Amino acid sequence: MLTAIAAALTGCGSGATEHAPIVFGITGGNMVPYRVSIEPNGSVRVTGSGLASRRHVTPARVRNLQREIQQAHLGGRRCAGVLPDVASRYIRLGGRTVTVHGTCDQRFQRVWNDLLRGVALLRTG
Repeated sequence: MLTAIAAALTGCGSGATEHAPIVFGITGGNMVPYRVSIEPNGSVRVTGSGLASRRHVTPARVRNLQREIQQAHLGGRRCAGVLPDVASRYIRLGGRTVTVHGTCDQRFQRVWNDLLRGVALLRTG
């Protein structure tokens, strides 16, 4: 009985993010910000100084990225020694946004790199 309840609760949590876009980008510092949104259907939209060479990824790839974000248990942080003019990076899934200022968080860095590769993001500014 408890196993069935736990499975049902786990399913509810993942279903909420299944229909939410993945949003990531940079903000602050002295760089022109950009924002990338990957919809559950795979459509990719970029605003700001970024340019994605992929405008669509497969829905299966979106689900894999969502799962990776959830399983990484990301937390925001400010890395020591990072100057204030360096932009912060953020990843948002569902109602949760994680922001990291610097490159000291290896889990965040791994997910970030997979997101960049997923949309083949190029910087234009």
